[in-house]
Amino acid sequence: MADRREGRGGLDPELFLIGVHTGIGPVFSRDFYFRPNVEFAFGELTDMVAINLEAAYRLPITFRQGRWSAYVGAGPGLNFIHQGVDKRDISFSNFDYQTGLNFFAGVRFRRGTFAEVKTSLWAQGVPTLRLMFGYTF
Repeated sequence: MADRREGRGGLDPELFLIGVHTGIGPVFSRDFYFRPNVEFAFGELTDMVAINLEAAYRLPITFRQGRWSAYVGAGPGLNFIHQGVDKRDISFSNFDYQTGLNFFAGVRFRRGTFAEVKTSLWAQGVPTLRLMFGYTF
């Protein structure tokens, strides 16, 4: 009998994602900075904890004094995933580890709000596409 696992996408309304990130930089240029972050996703069949070691680049198409700026980035993702119906006893021993590569693009507004789309490659079970909205303090 084959073991079959299916990932659930971040667009699925049954998956709720919350996370925190920090910006370190600028490094190498005025538009490049490191942005490590942690994501927690909870849903009906999937739970995920992701530690992402990403870097972002602010695109030169936006003005430095403008109200918004666009950015792109990438970096490795260290993902701990639990998929299944039985969630009464969840501990990290029930999570599977997957390493993936994240790519993202987003828009950040001057007052701190942002919108971002992120995808993970080579990580089975990780939500393929995640749309995120947030606020940077």
